Amino acid sequence: MELCILIPAKNEAGSLPSTISNIYELLNNNIHFNILVVNDHSEDNTQNIIIELSEKYKILSFVNNEFAGGVGSAIKYGLKKWKGDIVTICMADNSDSPLDIIQSYKMLIEGNYDCVFGSRFIKGSHIQNYPILKLILNRIFNNMVKLISNYDYNDFTNIFKTYNRTAINAIGPIETNGFSIGLEMSLKAFSNKLNIGIIPISWKQRTAGKSKLKLVMNINIYMSTLLKCIKNAT
Repeated sequence: MELCILIPAKNEAGSLPSTISNIYELLNNNIHFNILVVNDHSEDNTQNIIIELSEKYKILSFVNNEFAGGVGSAIKYGLKKWKGDIVTICMADNSDSPLDIIQSYKMLIEGNYDCVFGSRFIKGSHIQNYPILKLILNRIFNNMVKLISNYDYNDFTNIFKTYNRTAINAIGPIETNGFSIGLEMSLKAFSNKLNIGIIPISWKQRTAGKSKLKLVMNINIYMSTLLKCIKNAT
C-alpha cells in the first residue's frame, strides 16, 4: 500500500532540505511512498527550495495552498490532493522522526487499524528541548481533553498522525484552519469509533526557522474546537 507523507510548509526554506533528506534516506527502498509538500503562502524562499527538492527527489510533489493561510488550511488543501492509500501528516521543521513514520505505517497495515496516533507522553516516547511553558500548557490542555472526552489518549493536539483513506473520508469535513486541526482530527476519529492504534514517538525542537504555533494566543481556538467537537459527537 502506498504511503503519502503530507507536509505543510510556511517559510521553511531553512528546514525543508534536511526534513526531506532524512525522510527519503530512511524510507527509500523500505516502503512504497510519496511526499506531498503544501506551500502555505510562504514569504521566503520556500517555493524555490521545494522546486529544487522535487527535481532531486522524484517521489516529491508540491502544491500551493489555494485556501486561506494556516497550517490547518494547508493540511486540508493537501488532503484534497494527496495520492496513495495511507497518509501521514508531519511537520516541515524536522521535529518528527522518520522512524515513527515507518512504525505508524507498518502498525496500521499489520494491525488493520484505521489510524495510528503518535504520543509524545507515554512510555517509550522521547522529547527534546520542548519549551517549558508550552510543555506545561500542553499537558494541562491535553489532560483536560482526555477528562472531558473520556477518550484514552493524551496527545490530541499533536498533528503527527497516520490515517487510511477511509478514515480521512470518515472524519470530514474538517473545519479548523490553524494548529487545532490536530485536536479536531483526533476527536473526530474517536467519535466516529475508528480503530485507532497509539504508539510512542520522538519529538525534537526545530533548529532552523521560527515556530508558527502561538499556544497562549490560540487557547481560545483550541477551546472552541474542543467544545464544538464534543457537542457534535453527542
